[in-house]
Amino acid sequence: MMVEPTRRKALLRLGTLAVAATVIVPGQVPAAPAPWPGKPVRLVVPFSAGGPGDTVARLIAQALAKQFGQSVIVDNKPGAGGLIGSEYVAKSQADGYTLLVAGNGAIANGLLRTKMPYAEDDLVPVAITNSAPSVLITAPTAPFTDLKSLQAYGKAKGRVTFGTAGAGSTGHFVAEMVGKTLGVPVTVIHYKSGGESLSAVIGGQIDLASEAPVGVMGYVRGGRVRALAVTEDKRSISLPEVLTTTEQGFGGIRMRHWGGIYAPKGTPAPVIQRIATATHAALQNDGELRMQLEKNGYQPESGTPADFARFIESEKTRLSKIVRDSHMTLD
Repeated sequence: MMVEPTRRKALLRLGTLAVAATVIVPGQVPAAPAPWPGKPVRLVVPFSAGGPGDTVARLIAQALAKQFGQSVIVDNKPGAGGLIGSEYVAKSQADGYTLLVAGNGAIANGLLRTKMPYAEDDLVPVAITNSAPSVLITAPTAPFTDLKSLQAYGKAKGRVTFGTAGAGSTGHFVAEMVGKTLGVPVTVIHYKSGGESLSAVIGGQIDLASEAPVGVMGYVRGGRVRALAVTEDKRSISLPEVLTTTEQGFGGIRMRHWGGIYAPKGTPAPVIQRIATATHAALQNDGELRMQLEKNGYQPESGTPADFARFIESEKTRLSKIVRDSHMTLD
């Protein structure tokens, strides 16, 4: 069908206007992307509410909310030793709005499992946030009061029993270090939680356990358990009277409870830097956050994403040798 000349001219004019509308006029500045964050941020904790990791995550969430000017929501996704929550974040949209708060388990799972539901580089280190040495505890009636007398006890008895919060937990690594460094056989007994292993120590069912200061310092101060050592070369801020493993001559027993923030792979570098900078500012300048972390036995930590990545690689190298030598596995 033929188009009338007048109608044809009108159509051509409309097409020209449409094209012109897409042309950027010289000197015109394109609209800038919306600043991040433009909506609430979610911190996924791969453990149940109420535990030490959850407590710290909620403190950090409150401090980051002030830095971001947005709500920061803590979302507990427990299960499979932290794998469920970690996998959820690893497979989330890489926009910075879904982050993982994790610690030793983020390394241990990869070292102890032959199959993982996500690739190692699917989670990008953003910032370390806190750390604390583990506290090696026993019953107040135990016939040993320090690591040397524990060593003598273990050799005379032929073994020591050590309770943990589960296979692959921080306490599990400490148990293997105790056996190797003291040169005594250790029978490791895995409980469902740190609370259960603590109860077993108090009740005299096992010789030893090792937990974060937040979980045991009240029991130590109340005389319900005896602290044998903190597993570092520097004393705990919450139990400064307790000697370190290094001070007692057993520096091979060295383990920390730590936490940090991860983002999904592919998260834009400026967003990663924004989160890292905000976390650093909160940990350095937020007096309430620092006070609450120290009250719970944690040392505030901070640094760049590169600092955190180097720390993780160093821990992986160190702990992988313990895994090989002790034949540790979660499979």
